[in-house]
Amino acid sequence: MGLLGRLTRALGLDRSGSGKGPIIHLPGDIREPRGLCLFSGPMESDVWPALFMASTLQRAFSEVELNVLCPGRDDGLFNMLPWRPKVHCYGNSPEMPPSLSENGLPDGSLFFYPYSKVIDSDVRMLQSVMRLTRIAPLDSPSDLVNLVVRTGSPYFPEKLEQMCGTLGIEYDREWKPTVQRHAERAAEQIMAPVTGRMLPYIVTTPSAQKILERSRAEIPLRTVTLSGQSSEFKDLDRELKTAVVAGASAVVTDSDDIWGDACAFGVPVVGLDREGSFMKWHGVEASRKEEDFVGAWVGLLKRGW
Repeated sequence: MGLLGRLTRALGLDRSGSGKGPIIHLPGDIREPRGLCLFSGPMESDVWPALFMASTLQRAFSEVELNVLCPGRDDGLFNMLPWRPKVHCYGNSPEMPPSLSENGLPDGSLFFYPYSKVIDSDVRMLQSVMRLTRIAPLDSPSDLVNLVVRTGSPYFPEKLEQMCGTLGIEYDREWKPTVQRHAERAAEQIMAPVTGRMLPYIVTTPSAQKILERSRAEIPLRTVTLSGQSSEFKDLDRELKTAVVAGASAVVTDSDDIWGDACAFGVPVVGLDREGSFMKWHGVEASRKEEDFVGAWVGLLKRGW
């Protein structure tokens, strides 16, 4: 089936009720975009779908400059890509930064929102790009996205791969996040200041560790917590936190942020997702109840890593 046929079968198109959305010319606007912009959301785990999508866009549209909107704290993580895109940072809430607003994006640009749903914090930013073709693999339509691609998988990064397949964009299966050497060395110095050689450790959150301790579950290695007043690592910047998680033997957490880092780097992870809000990632499932969480941890210990 050709690109246009796949689009017809798989796209959910939802035009803004204001009538201000652009007319989309398929498949031409997808094959030959005049500009590219990718949004990375405000939550720490949001950066991973954006990075996986960025590697694909760089490869598929190598002659078109990729603009990225991301929180300032995540700026350095985009150095992990094959080459650094043009990064525009925002502050506490997502908005079009002056650096991009002043130069503008040409009509006919593609704006990628690589997430399953539109959250409240992103509404204002999406409203500012209504003249662009806004693409997302949403589970439900939104007036703020005018090109919704239905996917069979709820899991990342497969969800992005399926979206790209529908759009006729070759997905980059080869790219995986790799900690930059300077961040790896800095993490080694912080974790092992004398020898510079890190012994095996488990990254956890204080509340998750207390659950394991109450249940008398075995914790066979040194634990490192990246949050809480007593943590010596709570003030690390984003790159160093990422390096610490990537270097762990395992992760046990009730934080979506640390869960996302562990999933992206393929670190064995056990999660407690009480609200059902963790990012869905291929091959791993978070527990909703404490007893299941403890059981998952015991199961991981028995399997090993």
